[in-house]
Parts: sequence; C-alpha cells; structure tokens
Amino acid sequence: MADICSDKTGTLTQGKMVAKRAWIPSKGVYSVGPLIDPLNPTKGDLLHDNLPPGEIEVKSESEHHEKGGISYEELLKDNAPLHDYLNVASLANLAHVHETVDGWKARGDPTEIAIQVFVSRFNWNREHLVQERSWRQVAEFPFDSDVKKMSVIFENKATNKKMVFTKGAVERIIGSCNLVCWEEDSEPTEMTQEIRDRILYNMEALAAQGLRVLAFASKVYEGQSGDSVEYDRAVIENDLKFQGLIGLYDPPRVESAGAVKECHQAGISVHMLTGDHPSTARAIAAQVGIVPSNTEAIAKDIADAMVTTASAFDKLSDDDIDRLPVLPLVIARCSPNTKVRMIEALHRRKCFVAMTGDGVNDSPSLKRADVGIAMGQAGSDVAKDASDIVLTDDNFASILNAVEEGRRMFDNIQKFVLHLLSENIAQACTLLIGLAFKDASGLSVFPLAPVEILWVIMITSGMPDMGLGVEVAAPDIMARPPQSLKEGVFTIEVMIDMLVYGLWMAALCLASFSIILFGFGDGSLGSNCNDSYSEECDTVFRARATTF
Repeated sequence: MADICSDKTGTLTQGKMVAKRAWIPSKGVYSVGPLIDPLNPTKGDLLHDNLPPGEIEVKSESEHHEKGGISYEELLKDNAPLHDYLNVASLANLAHVHETVDGWKARGDPTEIAIQVFVSRFNWNREHLVQERSWRQVAEFPFDSDVKKMSVIFENKATNKKMVFTKGAVERIIGSCNLVCWEEDSEPTEMTQEIRDRILYNMEALAAQGLRVLAFASKVYEGQSGDSVEYDRAVIENDLKFQGLIGLYDPPRVESAGAVKECHQAGISVHMLTGDHPSTARAIAAQVGIVPSNTEAIAKDIADAMVTTASAFDKLSDDDIDRLPVLPLVIARCSPNTKVRMIEALHRRKCFVAMTGDGVNDSPSLKRADVGIAMGQAGSDVAKDASDIVLTDDNFASILNAVEEGRRMFDNIQKFVLHLLSENIAQACTLLIGLAFKDASGLSVFPLAPVEILWVIMITSGMPDMGLGVEVAAPDIMARPPQSLKEGVFTIEVMIDMLVYGLWMAALCLASFSIILFGFGDGSLGSNCNDSYSEECDTVFRARATTF
C-alpha cells in the first residue's frame, strides 16, 4: 500500500465535537471554557467578548477566561440577536441531548450533537422549544453534499409565523444571504461583498484554531405549507438573513500523529480528504503531521500543491493533475466526485490506494479504491457493503496495524515460497543430475529413494513450512518502502535466493552421495538397486542415507 486517503472527522480525530466559539456580528464572540464531559451542558463556563474572532488575541482571551463565566440568564437578557441565533442552532438540528440516571446522553450526528449541547447551555435546546415554546416543524430539507446546507421550516403556533432556519458551509450560506445585523441595536442591512469578506476573514480566524466552522441564517417564510405542497429548495434557501458562525473543535486522536509518522517511515503517503474549510483542514493536518508545520524549507510549487480545495482540484483536467509535482495531501470542501478523481489520479501514478469513508456518498470512492475501508461505528450500511474492510473502532491507527499485519503475512508467504521452491529445485537438480550415475546394466541409480523423497516433502519440510506461516513480524517491517506491484511475491532477491539455495543444496547432496560412493566405497553402483536391496547395493544405500 502506497497511499491512504482518509477522512478527518472520527478517523484522524476523536469524533467528539465540542462547540467552542459562537460569533454573532452585532454582539461578539460567545465561548465555552474547558470541559470534562463534552455532552454535559451544565459544565463549562460561558464567556463573552465584544470583539470579533479576527481581533481577539490569545492573551486577552486567556485573561478573559480567568475572570470566570457568565450565567446564561444574563447573556440572554434583552439579547434578541442571540435569541435568533439560538433558534437556528437549535431547530436546524436533528440531534437529541438529554439527561439520564447514568449521566448526559445524546444521539445524532456528532456535529449536530455539539451544537445542541451548546444551545442547551442556554436552556434553548430543540425539545424545550418544541414542547414549551410552541414551535412546530413544517418541512425539512436534509443536508446535501452538493449545496452543503440543511434547512427546516418551523411555525410558531403562538404567533402563526413561519420561519426558515438554515445551517451549512460558510461560503454557501453567505452566498444565499441578503441581510445581516452588523452593528448592535441596528436594523438589518444589505449583505455587501465587503461584509462577506469580513465574515470570511473572521471565519479564517476561527478555522486557523483548528475549528470546524458553520454558518447560521434564517428568514420569515410566507409561502404555502403542508403535506401536499411541493417546496422549491432553491427559493427557500435564498434571500436569508445571516445570524452568525459557530466553531466546533474535534481534537485529534492521541495516536493519530504517531500513526501518520509511522506511515511516512513506511513509505506510505497520507492524504486527508475532508469537507471542512481549508484553514481548519490545514490546522488539523499540521497537528497530526500530514503536512509539515514549517513549509519554508519546501519548494514553493510543492508547498502550494499540498493543500487545496475541491473546487480548485475539480477545475483541473486529468493532464493538469498528472503534471502536478505532488498530489495534494489535503483537499478541503471535498465532494464525493473529488474523492473518486483523487483515487483515479493516484492509480495513474501506479499507486496502490486505500480509502476510508462512512457515508452513503462515499460508496463510489470506496469501490474505486484498491482497498475500501468503512467505519464500523459511524459508517452507514451502504458504505460497509461497498468496502473491503470495516474498522470496528473507527481509528486511523488501526489501518496502520492492518498494514503491518499485511506486510507480515506477505513476508511469511515469501519465506514459505522461498523454502518450498528452493527445496524443490534442490531435489529436481539432485535427481536430474543423478541420472548420470548408472549401474552395471546401464540403468540410472537414484541418489534418493522414492520413499525418502516423499518423506522430505511431506514431513521434513512440512513442519517448517507451517512454522513460517506464523512467524512474527521483522523489527524493521514498517521501515521498508511499500512492495512494488510489478514484482509481487517473486522479487529479484527471492528468485536469486531460490536458485542459490536450491543449487547449493543440490551440490551438497550430490557431493555427499559421491563421497560415500567413491571415497568410502569402491564406486560400484551394483545392479538393480532401485528395486531391491542386495550386498552389492550396500554402498549405494549408505550413500542414499547420507544424501537424505
């Protein structure tokens, strides 16, 4: 295996997302202090800063955390922008967070669970809004990897007002917004390109911290609703009002950095194909060692090609991709088609590729890869059916363990083949050359009796062959480059060893036969010694025993 194309969330990272930052343009940044239990909304301080993410320095943020948390009641008081923001975060969300006798539990997508835990800190979760605040869901538009958004329509039964709540990728959301409240206590203003650029700047600031950033938006819905109504999603998800951003942190697995380093030592390139923003993807990739943290020592064209977006990659023709000095190590905002093109590009470079995936949309790339690897915990049934291997723990390090086990098995197969075929060459050469030994009647005398040949094949070599099959891995097995697909089991080294060992054993066998026959005996080969024993065949039988 020469290349591994891996997803980020849940494979390289823990899959335990926590909402760390929430930015509302007119109010500033709401953040959550250090956590012990990511599912418990009652733990962790709520903090507030009037500055946008791009202007918050690490020093001032740490000083702010030292001041202690603020109660959610105080934050919610006379804060309409925060109310609107929490409505979107809570209702455009299918996750469920609840407390049980065993602690806090959650079900749903990890991203939505993290958002639902965040709104629960304000006592604003979905269940509370639906049951106590009279919100009723009218329609749902699930997440689509092409539009990178999901939306719901809810009706407030107290006011009969219907609202569209949308969340998704920042670039897609701000492209669908025409209004924003930028200043505190101000009326909504038109979403201009300058404001979009400032939103993207603040998103970059959050993403540079390794946060996965999503955007929220909403609008009043004045159209028809009901089971018989056919909704136009493009219309519903347009002309929205921008509400803010949320930054989710999914910490890398402790073992991921070490596993990636071992992959590099083993000559395996690791590519991260993720739907996250490029800055988020680059930050996590640097943390686990997929891309170097310092790219100044690398040629500019190679450094530029290491991290790219799916839109930029998809614009390239196959010839353009083949001319790249290196294929991207990180592709952000990745779509299912991009993953397939990446695998095909690696195949054109004669690479043996493994691909990880968990969703239904990953099935084409899992099928196209040489080894498709599905996630056993978070993976869909479609992805598991399309894959060759299922990871029961969804852990990237387990892939490396599989590679090591595969290399151990390959080594043992080579040892088995080398032992078996070199022995066959030795026997064949011994018997063929032994045809030159002829008795008084002109018949060739075998250096080995048939029963001896069978004994060597079935008993003498059988046990060592089985032992080679369970041989432990060599200490340097993960320090070697990947095996060439052109050579297979029969490498040049194996074939040379096979011939040398076989001919050397044949020479020793023939020398042993000759020494006993001519050195300790009179050189007589007797008569009819292949079929029966007689006194004149005594020297021949002793020579055969020595050869055996």
